[in-house]
Amino acid sequence: MILVYCSNITTRKEYIFKHIFRRLMHQEFKFTTDVSEFVSHSGVKLSYGIKPLGEEFFIWSQGLLDENGIDDHDIEFYKWDDLPMFFKAPERSDVPFDVFSASFYLITRYEEYLPQVKDDIGRYSSKESIAVQGEFILLPLVDLWVKKLLGLLNRESNTLIKKVQKVKTTVAIEVTSFFKYKSRGIVDNGHFFYGDLKRFKIRNALTQIIVLLGFKTDPFQNYDLLINTIRSRWQHGRKMASSLDNMIFFFHLGNYNRVDNGISFRSRKYREAIKQIGDYLDIGLRYSFHCNDKEVKQQGKKFEEISNRPLQKTMVAYSKISTPGHYKRLVDLEKLEDYSMGYESMPGFRASTSHPFYFYDLDYEVQTPLLIYPYALHYKSISGKMLNGQKQIIQQLKRSIEQVSGHFITMYDYAQFEQGLKSHATTILEYIYEKEV
Repeated sequence: MILVYCSNITTRKEYIFKHIFRRLMHQEFKFTTDVSEFVSHSGVKLSYGIKPLGEEFFIWSQGLLDENGIDDHDIEFYKWDDLPMFFKAPERSDVPFDVFSASFYLITRYEEYLPQVKDDIGRYSSKESIAVQGEFILLPLVDLWVKKLLGLLNRESNTLIKKVQKVKTTVAIEVTSFFKYKSRGIVDNGHFFYGDLKRFKIRNALTQIIVLLGFKTDPFQNYDLLINTIRSRWQHGRKMASSLDNMIFFFHLGNYNRVDNGISFRSRKYREAIKQIGDYLDIGLRYSFHCNDKEVKQQGKKFEEISNRPLQKTMVAYSKISTPGHYKRLVDLEKLEDYSMGYESMPGFRASTSHPFYFYDLDYEVQTPLLIYPYALHYKSISGKMLNGQKQIIQQLKRSIEQVSGHFITMYDYAQFEQGLKSHATTILEYIYEKEV
């Protein structure tokens, strides 16, 4: 057990210390405010505060974890060997910065509570992130900090604290529309047909007619290929508790609107497909782009009625989280996992970690039961590159995740697997699951 001395214990400290020691290091720890208990402890220990008690392993506190509410902190970047860092310690500290406050700042998305510039669809802009400004967006920086901290604690105490965990790989597929032409309304199909004719895409217009007449399968009807891709990696074709590879389908079940204009949840074929895919893979709910408190509950109820299973896994359309608004809505639903934490516009780690973490509500200063699974890559962000360029980014992300025994999550849009589309989406899907890159 690791003993941590602090002069006072706050909710923020409890949250980030639990995450670092229990969830990342897989080690038990205990806080103490009793100096005599700390001094007499014979195991691994450290003190955290403004100044050390004596010659013990000491980490300086910047003060963020003793605050309440949101304040605009100055962020200046330095180096801890080869890793970026901020909240630099002014005097003696066995770690040259406040690793706990810096990790808390990144994981809670503290910066997203501050005034910000939105992108063209109202999302937090990746360019505003300190991970981009500090040039560590492609690094699971918090995980790498913790790995170095673990090494220092082992060296200081002449012990060997082992972290035993294998790398997991998950492909999450956002189903904006399950069919391209089938089960779509007359208005949508008329719009598609007119658009193809206007752009002289005669072949597409003819394909649409053939599909609607029933002589050809819909271009989006390719889920069998995706199911077989992941099942071939599971023993006996079924996902076991020990499986390291996974695939999740997230289905849109909201009402039709200008942005969410896919297949209606009333479509019998769509409902049957959801149940069929759910027989083999994990499935979840994709919330609508315009989704208020009432619709969150309504769409969750629709999912449970159609799938005949409790709602557990969710994501929001186009990763429009609007921290903390959307997450606050999900907290009331209890025991949910959300897969929206990432950037569609660029590869990298939005929360600077490859491990799941619990949403901390900075407005109420409380850890919630909502578990966030951050994704490292949306295929949209690399789809315009040549195949070798796409593979290089996958390699860079996977190798950094392997260093910290993390979870490599990649997001796709279902339409990216369209039949006949000139794309490397399927090739990259296979490459993502490869153990050697």
